[in-house]
This record gives sequence, C-alpha cells and structure tokens, in this order.
Amino acid sequence: MLNIFKKGHWQMATEEKRILKMAYLLLQSNGYLKAGDLARELNLSERTIKNDIEHLRVFLKECGCTLDSVRGKGYILQIDEPDQFAKIREWLNILFNNVENNTRERLSYQLARAIMCRQATDEDGYFLLDELAAQLYCSSSTVKKKMTWVREFLKSFGISLISRPGHGMKLCGDEFSQRLCMLELYENHFRIRVVAFNDQVYERAFRDRGDKDKVRKTVRDTIRASENELFDTYINRLVDYVLLLRNRIQSGNLIEADSERWSVYRKKLPLSKEWTLAVKLLENLKNISGYLQDISNVEGEIAALAALFLMWGDWEQMPELKKRFSIFYTKAKNLTEQVVENLKEQWKVPDEISNSQLVTALIPDMLRLLFQKNFGYADCFMLGNSISENAIKRSPFVLALADSIGEFLSHKADLKINEYNTQLLGVSLYKILNVIDYPYVPRKILLCARNGKSSAQIIAKDIVRRLGDWWIGKMEIYPFYDARKLPVENYDWVIGSFNSYAYHYTWSYLHVHAMMTPEDIEQVRRQVLLSGYDLFYSAQQLKWDELAVHRDFSIYGIQSIFQLLSYQWGKDINSKEVLNQFFMDPRHLRVRNQLLCVIVPSEYTEKRIFDLYFLKKGLEYEEEMVRAVLFIAIDFQESIVSMRFLENGIRYLQDDFEQLSPKLTTASVMEVLIDGVRKRL
Repeated sequence: MLNIFKKGHWQMATEEKRILKMAYLLLQSNGYLKAGDLARELNLSERTIKNDIEHLRVFLKECGCTLDSVRGKGYILQIDEPDQFAKIREWLNILFNNVENNTRERLSYQLARAIMCRQATDEDGYFLLDELAAQLYCSSSTVKKKMTWVREFLKSFGISLISRPGHGMKLCGDEFSQRLCMLELYENHFRIRVVAFNDQVYERAFRDRGDKDKVRKTVRDTIRASENELFDTYINRLVDYVLLLRNRIQSGNLIEADSERWSVYRKKLPLSKEWTLAVKLLENLKNISGYLQDISNVEGEIAALAALFLMWGDWEQMPELKKRFSIFYTKAKNLTEQVVENLKEQWKVPDEISNSQLVTALIPDMLRLLFQKNFGYADCFMLGNSISENAIKRSPFVLALADSIGEFLSHKADLKINEYNTQLLGVSLYKILNVIDYPYVPRKILLCARNGKSSAQIIAKDIVRRLGDWWIGKMEIYPFYDARKLPVENYDWVIGSFNSYAYHYTWSYLHVHAMMTPEDIEQVRRQVLLSGYDLFYSAQQLKWDELAVHRDFSIYGIQSIFQLLSYQWGKDINSKEVLNQFFMDPRHLRVRNQLLCVIVPSEYTEKRIFDLYFLKKGLEYEEEMVRAVLFIAIDFQESIVSMRFLENGIRYLQDDFEQLSPKLTTASVMEVLIDGVRKRL
C-alpha cells in the first residue's frame, strides 16, 4: 500500500497524495469520471492521470476496491470489501473534504511552523535562516523569498521577528498570540488525527495522551451547561486549544495576568459570563491528567479563555445582547447603521429591504468584530477549512456586498476584517436575500382523469395536500373531451391521467398516475408550480446597459484583462484607477470551476454591465485555473427581486459552468440563467 499511514499520520509525497485525491474524487462522484474530469480537478494533464491509473488500481485493490473502466464513460470505483474500506473512506473524507488544503503544504507555512516551534534556535532563542533552511531541506535563497509572507502572517497575530547582528532572528510576542498563531497553522478540527502536513515537531505541540475524546467531551459538556454559544467550528478548535494549553503550560509557557494585554481588561472580564465559563472549564479539566490542579493563581489563562469565548461566540440567536454587552452593543449598533447607509448609497439597495432588517442581521457580526478589535486580533490571517470550504464562497454577489462593508469599516472605522469575517457577513446578507419573494402568477389548472370526476378529485386532493394551495389561482375538473370547448386563455396547465399521446390541445399537459406517486408530485412542483414564478420580470429589472459574451478572447496574462476592464468601463480617470486597484486585491476576485467573477457597484462605471470573456487559453491566477472572466457592474434601485435573481443566477453559473459554457451567448445568457434559477427554486 502507499506509504500513507505512519504512527497515525499521513506521510504524502506529491505523487502519493495525487493518488489519494483521485481515489477521493471517485468516491465522491458515485458514478463514472473520465480522465479529463480528474485532470481538471487536479489541474494536471490527461496524460499524467492516465500514467497514474495503474498506481491507483494497486492502491485501491489493497484498500478492498476495484477500479473499473468503460470506454466512453470513464472510471468507476467498486467497493469489494466494505469493512476493509471503511477506515480508508473515513480518512479520505476527513483529509480532502475537511482538512486538506494545498496551502498547508507550501513552504511558507512549513517555515512559519518551524519558527513557531523554535526550530534551529540557540539557547537565547535566536536562529539563522541558513540553519533553518538546512532543517527544512531547502535553499537559503528560497527561505528568504518566503520570509516576507511569514513576517506578515506573524504580524497579523501581534508577533514579530527581531534581528541581532551575529545572532540571527528571534521570535517575540505574548504567549496568547503565539498560541492563536500556532492554532491557525495547525487547523485540525477533528476527533481522528488526520494531518495534511508532515511535521512531527509541530504536531507534538498539540499531542494528546490518548485522551482527546475525554478532553473533547469535557469541553463540549461544559459549554452546553453554560449560557454561552460558540460556532461548531470553534468548538472543535477550542479542543485543540485546550490540548495546546496543557502542553504549553507544562513546557513553562504560562499566560501572565499582569501582562500589558490583560491588565486593561481586569475590571471588565471577571464580571462576564465568559469568565465564569472559563473558570468552570479549567475546574472540569482538573480530572484529566496534566491539567492545572490549582487555578486560583492563573488569571491570565482564565482571561485568555474568556477572550476566546467572546471572539468565537455565536451571537446570532443569543437573547438580550443589548443587556449582556451594553457598551459593545451600542457601539455595534451605531457602526452597523453607518454600514447600512453606505451599503444603500453604494449599491442603491431598494427601501423594500428596510434599514432595520439589515441592522438586525448585521449586529451580531459587528459585535464579533468589535470583540476581535478589543483584544487585538481583528486582522489575523485565516487559513484552512473555515475559509476554503465555506459554502458561502459559492455566492460571489453577497461576498461583493460583504467586501464593501469591509472596505467601509477599514476606511471609516479603522477596523480591519479578515476573510472569515467577510464570509460571515456574507452569510448574514444571504439570509436576507434568500427570503425575497419572486413575483408569482397563480396557476390556473384544468384536471381530467380517465376514470371520471372522482378520479380527478383524488388527484386534486393529493396535489393540494402535498403542495398546499397558495400557488393555485383556480383548479377545475372537466371531462377530458369537454376540454376542447374551454377558452385556451383560461388555463395554464392541464393535469391528467390520460397518456400524453391522447392529448392534442395547445395547453401545456402533464401526465400523472391516477394514484399519484411522489415522482408525480415532484413533476407537478417542478413543471406546474415553478412555472408561476415570473423570473423574466426579475431578470429584466437588472436593465443591463451593456451585455456581451466574448468567445476565444486572447490575452497575455490575467492582469491584462483586468487593466482592459478598468480602462474600458471606468467612467473617468479616477474610477479607472479605483477599479484597477480593486482588481489588484485577490480578495475581491473569486474563482470557482474555472470562472473568475468580479462584481462592483455601478457608481464606478455609470453603466450596468454584464461582460463575460471566454479565454482562448486558460490562465493561472492564485493557483487556480481560469478559463473565463465575468465582470459585473450593477445597482438595484429598480427592484428588490433583481438582487435575489443576480445572487441565484451567478451561483448557478459558477456551479454548472462547464456544462453551461457551450450554451452561453450574448443572446441566450439571460435565458440560461432564468432556466437555472427556476430549476433551483
């Protein structure tokens, strides 16, 4: 078998991990995958994939599986020994669906981990880059190139590297900052040990004593019994923090209560419920080997835990926030009101979305941001699954709105936010957009059945019982051959148990069984009910001034197309420069399924623009392959439903881009989006 298990860790050479990723993709597909499909997912050539197939067959056979291939269909995974494969399945799912990030194997992160673990340091804590490079088996010049990113990453946690001639560099930063930085570089939030990097020195900082399940249960039960709530992701992260806490204390690294960071909060934190929870958690951990038996003199450790509960709290459903955090809540509300005003001014958000709706939705996010700023961690670099796998990344429009909020907070409130905060803001905005109702025209239905009116009444009752009657304008029953006497304009659909070949009228006809099946009900919902949504109106409200799809667009580099867009659509010199700077920030440019999407308010262009470029040759951007670029400039003063339509439409376009690409033309693109949005309602 591949050398993938060693003392409970993954040991992966590049080619070995490629085989594992191929196995994972086949496992997830539940069907056939062609070599081209695997090549696109892995960003490799088909030849490389085909060369690896025999290696993959050997691996899968040893795991209890067979790799079958069918000409024209591709490859499919057959599980021969379910019990034998069960553990491999679990590890593959955890590694690739939850933890795996190519970024975690980059030298930049290996270098940051080595520095945080004091590798190659002398007795005074200094290290030389040449010696560190030797331990990482790479050249000194390569390490020096990566140090710019490493310094910025450490700086975001309040950690610095000081230099001393003849000695090298030394890590400086308070203990709590170092723990959070180490935790971010670790990012292993699961019960089973699956590490997507090979660094045993770093892993030892988070080692357990075979008691991680016990630690996890203690953490979970303590929080459940309290009045606090944390995001599920942070419950898992807290478990790793608690393991790190034990190992750091035992190595002599205690958070001091009289440090500059905590002395400011001595009067406030002990009065909070978060402080009470921190005390209770440390009390409960006494029963587990290695934890503090006396917590009467560890105010720094208590304060650090209380700060985590505040920064990681799930305030969405928490009652009485105003009473609980009176000062912070007032600041959050005032700041949110300014944010909403800016959002409405910049994007022309219709008044149908009230200020109070937006303020209520965004206050919990703003409260969290203020807590992060209060403790000095507002702009920490965020890595890992919480960023790369967040489902809201499939909604580039709401993230564009969230970006606007982030820019406002940075310029007007000196409040920097990280990518994860942007995504949380996106979730809050999506929640508002997702409940916007599309205009609906009630359906007029004529029912006919082979066995007379009684049979038709049964069909009618089944439809109403399972789908309700809110969407029905009228539902009438007539004998099938009397239908010809009725005016065509009186009905949208005929539903009946006659075979479709017996029907020759101009109405849309849906054939169902006399005793309706779940499949019949689903067809009624998809074809009849959904046809009542007037998505053409919603799409028309976007009122594009410029709409174009360009095929086989030749460009030398990805930055060239950004410059083209800036200078083609910027309304004046200042706007052209603003757009150009906007494109320089990769946070605004979101790639999914090889489609790069960028959305800006039309205040920069004075036009509403939908401009889609299919590149003649794919280009790499931020380690993603880009085959098309979509530029949108928009505002929404005409209609609230256009906001939901644009969000739904772009998400559909990115999700199914490969299948939709051949259908997209200047004339058809809106019809394609309308059809896709309707299917997903």
